[in-house]
Amino acid sequence: MPKAEEIKVVDNSRLFVRYSDGIEGEISLESILKDSGHPEFKDPDYLAKVTIDPQTGDPVWPNGVSLCKNAIYRQLELKKLVKKLHIDIEKS
Repeated sequence: MPKAEEIKVVDNSRLFVRYSDGIEGEISLESILKDSGHPEFKDPDYLAKVTIDPQTGDPVWPNGVSLCKNAIYRQLELKKLVKKLHIDIEKS
């Protein structure tokens, strides 16, 4: 699995990730913002403290909340494929 090389929060609600093989894009952080039980995520400055865990390679925040790098990668792969095939998933 390619490694996450760059990560940052965009517009206080999306996570941009770039992987070593060139796959990159944004995923929504809506579920973390609404359902995490961690009020600190409502603070944009805290949300922006995301880093890449040096041991697991997963996106992680100082409070220990992490996301699965493999799941993010697969989402970005699918988005790229949908765009390449010109599939409108909103109409499916």
